[in-house]
Amino acid sequence: MRLISKKNLLLAIAPYPDAQNPIESWYKLFQQNDWGSLEEVRKEYSKSVDEVYGYTIFNIKGNRYRLIVQIRYRAKIIFFKTFLTHAKYSEINWNDESKVRQKIG
Repeated sequence: MRLISKKNLLLAIAPYPDAQNPIESWYKLFQQNDWGSLEEVRKEYSKSVDEVYGYTIFNIKGNRYRLIVQIRYRAKIIFFKTFLTHAKYSEINWNDESKVRQKIG
């Protein structure tokens, strides 16, 4: 799978040096796989991966951070959307799609 906006991901994690290694591991795992569904991602990566309103959400570094992407499985492309601390992630009202889209993009 190919990551679009890797540069933006690296910029987003720059203030969080403890996230560098987990993000690199995540990236390598996705580069090496051609998953076709969320279920396949959960099987190989983690059962804690969520999908909400078309966004795929990964817990990074033991729930300390959230990596939010959009995955186009057929095209084998991952679009980076945002990287948040758990506290910032918790501020989003995940029951309101319009507010989620406003915060995430």
